[in-house]
Amino acid sequence: MGTILYDTGRAPLWMRIPILIVGLFTFYLGTQLAAYGLFGVDMPGMSDIHGSPLLGSLACFPLAALFIYLWFAQLRVLFDATRYELIVSSRGYLRWHDRHISLTDGRKFHIQRVYQLRGKWNWKVSVEFADGRIERVIEITSGVESFAELLEGATKLAVIKHE
Repeated sequence: MGTILYDTGRAPLWMRIPILIVGLFTFYLGTQLAAYGLFGVDMPGMSDIHGSPLLGSLACFPLAALFIYLWFAQLRVLFDATRYELIVSSRGYLRWHDRHISLTDGRKFHIQRVYQLRGKWNWKVSVEFADGRIERVIEITSGVESFAELLEGATKLAVIKHE
């Protein structure tokens, strides 16, 4: 299909399995709280609940969705030389989602350091086109040097790194 420029890979099993267990338990807890709040079904260990069980279940579902998503999450950037485009693929719950970025009018790539929470730095990669528009490609946390070299070598476009 193309040359792989960047691939996060999936997280190791020793990390994914406990996260999946926590996610499934959080989902179970959310359904139990919802059943108790909506239908009054008394589940084991749920008889002495204080506060709103419905608000608790609403808090559990997004957390469960996040933890379960981490089982599947993966990000990949490919370069298709025949079409001269970048393909940014992200793996969701059930399938891969591809975004195609044509580089036919591309002039250069910009890699900019962006501050994130807790003192971390991410790298925002974007492509500048001949008409002046700039399109975001990807935001990565590590491996920016090797990615920049592969990107420049495959696409033959200049890569400018902004600190």
